[in-house]
Amino acid sequence: MASDGAADAVDAGAEAIQAHTTSLVAWDIPSAIVAGDRFRIAVGIKCANECNLTNGAFGIYDHEGAQVATGTVSGDRWPGTTGLYVAEVELVAPAKEGLYTWSAKTPALDVGVPHAEGAVSFGVRIVSPPEYVVTVETVDRASQAPLAGARVVMHPYKAVTDERGVARVRVAKGAYRLFVSQTRYLTFGVPVEVTRDMTTRAELDVEPVRERN
Repeated sequence: MASDGAADAVDAGAEAIQAHTTSLVAWDIPSAIVAGDRFRIAVGIKCANECNLTNGAFGIYDHEGAQVATGTVSGDRWPGTTGLYVAEVELVAPAKEGLYTWSAKTPALDVGVPHAEGAVSFGVRIVSPPEYVVTVETVDRASQAPLAGARVVMHPYKAVTDERGVARVRVAKGAYRLFVSQTRYLTFGVPVEVTRDMTTRAELDVEPVRERN
């Protein structure tokens, strides 16, 4: 029969085994998703003590708290990290447009050492199906040379210009603020009302060179 002192030592040892902290991250979330479409995101799970979390399970929960998908991380660590285990999961967008807050959660895990529950929230922006194409021609104002690789934004829709300086953005009907930006150029911005397929031209000015004192 164990003495009271031995029992106390066992209890103290049990209390010393504290659950490791588990953190989640979610990325590769599309900036805009058409209502009802399927889309994919990446979810990562990491132990604060860098434990091996291979086959760690997680669930995806929508804005109403309902579980809409599950996933399991593989045994491969994300490149450049010491303990981030990752999986991709396919989801179905809500049927109505709007900005929703979803979450990824992992239950308490026991991989030799107990791990606490973890969770992360992320935004899901749902938009109406695109009806029209806005063609944006981007050039240097002074030389009229096309600007490839310029970023075109009609929030929440985005595109990048090709080698001819042209980007085609599929958007729903409505009023937008068109922004076009490129390295070493001032950002171009103009209001646009989209009621049909249309073409617009963005002429960008080179950023002025700041004189050094």
